Amino acid sequence: MSALSPEAASAPSGGTFDGVVSHGNWIRDMHPLNVAVVLASISLLALATPRPVGLVSGCVAFLGIAVAAGVGGSFARLYAKLVVGVGLVLFVLRAAFVHGNHVLFELGPLAPTWEGVREGTTFALVVMALCGALTLYFVLVPMKTFMLALELKGMPPQATYILLASFQAITDLGRSARTVMDAQKSRGIETEGNLWVRARAFVPILAPVFITALNQTEERAIALDARAFNSGIPHTHVLQLRPAPAWERAATALTAAACLATIGAGLLWT
Repeated sequence: MSALSPEAASAPSGGTFDGVVSHGNWIRDMHPLNVAVVLASISLLALATPRPVGLVSGCVAFLGIAVAAGVGGSFARLYAKLVVGVGLVLFVLRAAFVHGNHVLFELGPLAPTWEGVREGTTFALVVMALCGALTLYFVLVPMKTFMLALELKGMPPQATYILLASFQAITDLGRSARTVMDAQKSRGIETEGNLWVRARAFVPILAPVFITALNQTEERAIALDARAFNSGIPHTHVLQLRPAPAWERAATALTAAACLATIGAGLLWT
């Protein structure tokens, strides 16, 4: 049987049961591990090239790949949230607290320096380059497809199922919380307002949300047992990955080789 959970076993857009996973786009139809190699190579290349030009180029490359894959809008929204919630915070913290000789201005105990701004910019761009590769990967490749690829490469089905179920549980908890919150709102309980009102409305939903999660875990365990998940015999799969064509394998190998060659040349040059 497949390591896919019962909730996650439905075919993706363009896929058919007992068929090949297809999304109608050559980038999204690449083998998940080849996608990982390409994005990792771009990240390493961005980190190895002169900063911050290389880092910005890497971030722009991720956006270009997302547009070519037809997921530019969803990736841009997620990436923008990361830039504001993570990158901007890291930049401000570095710029405000890194000591230097050239003070830009003083605001109470804070005295941002030019050295801090430069270090904060570089550090934030490094994090954004790494986050961009990871975010784009999971926008392009569904988690269940990635787990299937790892299982076909020899990872134990128990391990792939635990990873997939863990990520699926986050989505399920969020969905259950929204359902219970909507039910509370329909009963006239105030769920919108300031932070205190929201916190007071959120606490009562914790018990039903976690009880629902426990029930779902038990249902999954029964479903896996009924399907002889731990029988030790070779598993079958509802979906199959498309065999990587020769051009895709060659392009992946060339991308990785070019990345390593560029990094090696940079190390020798320095």
